[in-house]
Amino acid sequence: MNAFTEADGQSLPTAQPFIGRTIVMSIDAASVESSTLVQDLVFMRNLGVRPVLVHDPVDPGCGPRLTGLINRIGGEAVALDGTSASTIMVSADESGANVVRSVNAQLLLLLLEQGYIPVFAAQGTSISGMPAAVDAAEAAQILAAAMQAVRLLYPSASGGIRASGDGIIDELTSSEALALASTGTLAHGLSKQLKAAALGVRAGVDAAQLLDLTASHASLVELLTAQHLGTQIVSNIVLS
Repeated sequence: MNAFTEADGQSLPTAQPFIGRTIVMSIDAASVESSTLVQDLVFMRNLGVRPVLVHDPVDPGCGPRLTGLINRIGGEAVALDGTSASTIMVSADESGANVVRSVNAQLLLLLLEQGYIPVFAAQGTSISGMPAAVDAAEAAQILAAAMQAVRLLYPSASGGIRASGDGIIDELTSSEALALASTGTLAHGLSKQLKAAALGVRAGVDAAQLLDLTASHASLVELLTAQHLGTQIVSNIVLS
């Protein structure tokens, strides 16, 4: 059997903890162009894993293209955003920035229950009823927490957080990740994703990862092998 194309959960023991659980992925334009991402998403859905994809609404081609590619190869993707069923409600803070005030994940959960792959644009509804953009990293984090996701994945062109020497940091606790994100030594986008990953874990997500989603079968490696790609963020609590 080819584990990357044939969805047989019984022969994939490492995939068992993921079956029936939600994985939230923040997707960028580069990730959409991966040669394996779309088929991996359909594989996950057929296996019983429940992927939810989140993208920035300012990239108008990302969501529709991903939705179309998934549907073209036999998946069932549905494009929506936070204005649908008041999934995300936002209001402006004192500085005028949009702040998420409430999350209602029921529509996403219903879609997942029926076998669909939600492709979610990071946009909410303001108090006035008008659409309001939400940071994509934050949207992925709050949705993952609301759906008790088993994993929260963020794309990283560098493959994760660079170590002080060569290579990538394999693992950080949420406290370590928050401290590193606040140092100002990381690129703004990477720092934002690292902070969101740590906050997601603190809110109940089993683990988060920053990894290169353009790499071949990157999103499936954790399901099929004991190997981790990129930098994994875990809870501070060590269970004995």
